[in-house]
Amino acid sequence: MTALVRPGVDVSQLCKDGDKLLAVGELGGATSLYMSAFRTHAASTVTHLRKLNSGLSGVISTLEAWLDSCGENQPAEGLNKGLAAVFLSTLCPNNLSATIFKMESLLQSGGHGCEEIFARCTALLEGKRHPHPQGVTHMVLEVTRALACLISEPHSIIGLKLYLKAYRTNKSETATLVNSRQAQHLPKIVKAFKDQLLLIRPSLVFDSECTLTTKEAERLDVETSATIIGFLLAISPGSAEVQELHAADLFLSGRFWDSAQAYSALLHGGYCQKASASLTDKSFEDTPQKTARLLTCRAAARLSAGGRTAEACGDLGEAFEIHAATAQIHFQKLFTDHGTGLAARKQLRQQAEQGLSAYRERVLIRPDLRSTEGLELLDPVITQLQTLCYLEPDGGGRELRVRLAECLLLRGEHKEALSICSQLAAAQGQQSYQNTVQVLRGYARLLSDDAKGASEDFQAVIVHNPPHPSSCVRALCGRGLLRMMAGLNYLTALDFVTASMLQAQETALTVRCLVPWNYRGLLFTVLLEQGRVMLEGTRGHKSKTASSEDSEKKKDKDTSRTPAGVQSLAALLMELQPGADGSQILAADALYQLGRVEEAYRLLLSIGPTSPRAPILARLALLQLNRGFLYDTNQQLKKLIQCGNTSCLRPLLAVAQQKDRALLERHCHAAAQRNLEGSPGEGDVREAVAYLSIAIIASGGVAAESLLERARCYARLGQRKTAIFDFSAILKEHPKHVQALCGRGFTYLMLNQEKECTCDILAALQINIDMVTKDILSLKDKAQKLVCDWLHQFCRTNLSDILLANTVSCHEEQLSNAFVIGKALMGTDCRDPRWHLLHVDTLIAKGEVKAASAHLFRVFGQEPRDVVAQARVGVVEAWQQNYSSAARRLSKLTEKDSILLFLLALIPINQRKRIAQAAAQEASSVSSGGQWEHALTFLNVAVQAAGNHRLQYLRQRAACLAQLGLHERAIADLDRVVQKHDAPDRSCPDDCQVWAEDLCRRGRSMVLCSRERAALEDFSRALELHRTQAMRCVEAGLGRVRVAQCFLEGALQHYAEQQRNEAWTMIEFGLVVDNENTELRRLRAKLKRKAASPCNVN
Repeated sequence: MTALVRPGVDVSQLCKDGDKLLAVGELGGATSLYMSAFRTHAASTVTHLRKLNSGLSGVISTLEAWLDSCGENQPAEGLNKGLAAVFLSTLCPNNLSATIFKMESLLQSGGHGCEEIFARCTALLEGKRHPHPQGVTHMVLEVTRALACLISEPHSIIGLKLYLKAYRTNKSETATLVNSRQAQHLPKIVKAFKDQLLLIRPSLVFDSECTLTTKEAERLDVETSATIIGFLLAISPGSAEVQELHAADLFLSGRFWDSAQAYSALLHGGYCQKASASLTDKSFEDTPQKTARLLTCRAAARLSAGGRTAEACGDLGEAFEIHAATAQIHFQKLFTDHGTGLAARKQLRQQAEQGLSAYRERVLIRPDLRSTEGLELLDPVITQLQTLCYLEPDGGGRELRVRLAECLLLRGEHKEALSICSQLAAAQGQQSYQNTVQVLRGYARLLSDDAKGASEDFQAVIVHNPPHPSSCVRALCGRGLLRMMAGLNYLTALDFVTASMLQAQETALTVRCLVPWNYRGLLFTVLLEQGRVMLEGTRGHKSKTASSEDSEKKKDKDTSRTPAGVQSLAALLMELQPGADGSQILAADALYQLGRVEEAYRLLLSIGPTSPRAPILARLALLQLNRGFLYDTNQQLKKLIQCGNTSCLRPLLAVAQQKDRALLERHCHAAAQRNLEGSPGEGDVREAVAYLSIAIIASGGVAAESLLERARCYARLGQRKTAIFDFSAILKEHPKHVQALCGRGFTYLMLNQEKECTCDILAALQINIDMVTKDILSLKDKAQKLVCDWLHQFCRTNLSDILLANTVSCHEEQLSNAFVIGKALMGTDCRDPRWHLLHVDTLIAKGEVKAASAHLFRVFGQEPRDVVAQARVGVVEAWQQNYSSAARRLSKLTEKDSILLFLLALIPINQRKRIAQAAAQEASSVSSGGQWEHALTFLNVAVQAAGNHRLQYLRQRAACLAQLGLHERAIADLDRVVQKHDAPDRSCPDDCQVWAEDLCRRGRSMVLCSRERAALEDFSRALELHRTQAMRCVEAGLGRVRVAQCFLEGALQHYAEQQRNEAWTMIEFGLVVDNENTELRRLRAKLKRKAASPCNVN
């Protein structure tokens, strides 16, 4: 209960209020009111209380409880324990609680009167004036006396003994009282006990700056050290200094495991959890020196306990890493002075070796080649090696520093490694581990972008004699890496082949550890590709430095390029990437070339199902075929075909033996033939194509029979262009392969490519007519007809071109194509007259008229009914100089001028002229009887046969055409006649007369075709050339009146168009034709008047 003192309230009122509370049992409230009254007026309050009969003892008990309490039971606000002690002493002189409080207050105020307090406590404890105190009061007096003694005589052990006596009597109570009542003096108490403890056990001194001031005569017994430690832990559990003393005492007592745990708690701050923040030793802060000391001590405890060697070595390494000087001092104190320094160094070395081995094992099982997993395992190894360098008498021997440089390089600290290696390499008179030092320096230089220096180091190791295998392998790998970075991939592969043949495991470890992670993937790819190059025996490694590569290649051993070397390289790649199928396939191929077929087969079977199946199936099929297991071969080939990827056979067959390739070719070709037997479906044909593709690949693309069958299969499947490609592949190697030529020609036929088809079939015919004829007959009717037509057309065109360029008789070699085609066409269908006529024409072109005549009469008879056959008879008769008969037979081809021209070309030139004359005579004969149409046919022959001397026949045919009313055709003939005239020669009146006549005839036909303007031009020009002949022609033709009328119409048209000069010309020519024409005269007079008029409106 809280009692407040109110100003203006007198003592008697406070006492009355206290009495009321006391009456109801509120001792605390009543005592507080009495204390307030005592503070106001002590005498009145004491007098009032002594008058109380039964309540005084309760007030005294309450005051004693307040003084003995440590915080949970306190006086009311505004009242303190000092006032309570005075009040209690006044009410009850020599009260023990008040006396103890006063002594404690004196000790806390500065330690004044410590001797008197010591004597008073002793007297109270001995019971000289009062009864002997019991329980807590006794313990309070004990610790108070001990503190008074400690303060009065700080260098005496009496106070310490008193504390220990009280602690032995009641440990928990003593610790509680010291912490609660003597917290202010707690550091002094702890220091006194620590100094005494260090005096008893000097080996517990953990700080070089600690000094011992206690006299040697005042030393406690050694047996008391455990009690001291227990007392200090009880009164100051949060002190790190005390905890360290405890841990050191445990170590000296042989309790190594407990000591190690105590040091662990100090390092991890676990002791702080046992004490409040107010009790934690603030002065004992964490420093590098302290941490190094604790780690070294814990290492000693762990090594002494046994079974924790790894942790102990880790502690030593960490301690030297944090503060080497402090760690070295305590190592000397804890290990060397106890004779365990050598064993500790040995353990450190063993742990470093074990750590490095663990790192190597972790590296070798990395799932990913480019992974850097496991690098953290090198950190303790590096720390332990650095620790050994500190601990060794000579600062670490050459071997130890080499190992340290290696670990630093593996960890990626290449600059530090380079520094160490450079120092080791520069050391005079020391050649041990020289190869190792150089190769490590080479890698450090490589990582420092010093490629030249790295290359020099690697080369020095490689050429060193005698070689150091491990260093030589590393140097080869380093040089190979440099070569890869320079683009010399083939030389890179040679270096790694050599290294893997020396020490495969070391090579794999070097690639995983020393090659930078971002180069490993590229290196793997390069080695795989170049391994395939070596195995296939190709030389695809040309580069801009080919000459340097060639010189290097001569220096390498031949074994590096053999299947054995490739197999070693493949084994290395399998080690680097266990799940990669490329390296396993390369290894299988190398084993196959080495003749180890069974091993290659088992290796391929061991590849997981997730890998690409086509390359594996192809190799399994080849190996089973090699072993003679045909059924398994068929099964593997079927699976390969189902995969749809036969291109994987090319790299396989590049390394396969010739006998196995031939065996595979024959096997697949036979399988395709079995598929095509009978009436195969589309699926069978496609499967046959796959088998044939394998056979073709196995042969290197030169299996003509397989190519031929596959081309035919493609044609069946409608893939005609692909079929043409296969046919062409055959013809590239075998240009005279008849079946390929026919096949390609027939494929062009299906594509409707006439020219290509004809060329191929003609080429085949020149090789073997019978075979080609048989193939043509095997075609369907429609295709057969089309190909024969194309051949016939080609032959006709070719024969025409020959006759155009040459005169009969032609040479036989010029007509070879015609003879071949003719023979083939007659062989396909001897009933078709076209083929026989072609043969006859060819014979005539050659000049063999008798043979042509015999064949013609044998096929068509003596008097052929067919017009074209009769025309050939006419040609024969022309050769026989029977020109009239020949003209009559040829005239029947009038409407077929192209054939007529061709047939006339078969007749010699001089005989053609005779035929032209004979035809013209026949035309004159029949035209006299009015048979103009019949005459026209003869004139057609005459015109075609005359050649350059046909003007007279053209005039004659134009006249005939005019008689038949075919004026357009007549104009065309006369156009050709007129075009042949040169410029008019006035001195030669005959030429002008003929020319004028031709113009008048053409003008007449033009008028009749309603082309008056052009006709007037011809008439005008004819009048200019030869007026007399022109007038005769006009009178014989249209007549003067009709022609004059045409001139009039022309003049009027020009006059209407304001072309007066042209109109005047027309009028003049019109009047020449008909001078009596009145209309022309009027128009001329009108033009004169217009010309004479002074005012011309227009």
